[in-house]
Amino acid sequence: MTTGTWTPATDAATPPDPTVLAQAAKLGQAGADTFPDHAIDTLVSLQAWMRRPQTDWAPLLTPLDSATLVGLTRFFTLAEQHWAGWDGRDRNPVVWLCKELKTRGEFPDAELTRWIKAHTDNRFLPYGNPLA
Repeated sequence: MTTGTWTPATDAATPPDPTVLAQAAKLGQAGADTFPDHAIDTLVSLQAWMRRPQTDWAPLLTPLDSATLVGLTRFFTLAEQHWAGWDGRDRNPVVWLCKELKTRGEFPDAELTRWIKAHTDNRFLPYGNPLA
């Protein structure tokens, strides 16, 4: 019998569907009190995007309105905290979302930063790795 290693397939070429991003943003906007304990089937595709570089995320975030970006920020903060396997560390999409908000002059936002810090154990959120 041989043993090998299993490497999960990553879907690098297929970006998340805009309707999936909209659903995730709506879930994030609903807040921490109503966030589900397990990943919703329609959102599982986003798990593969938890550690994508900013260059992969930038074209997806640019056309979104700021309210959607804030909803996604809250979603990815809560998903990492609540769902197993959704850890993003210093490449969590929250970092890229906040950078996009900054280009729009809407970040840093003291209230959003406090909310993120109150709902995560990830020391890299919301600013990313300062040594990277």
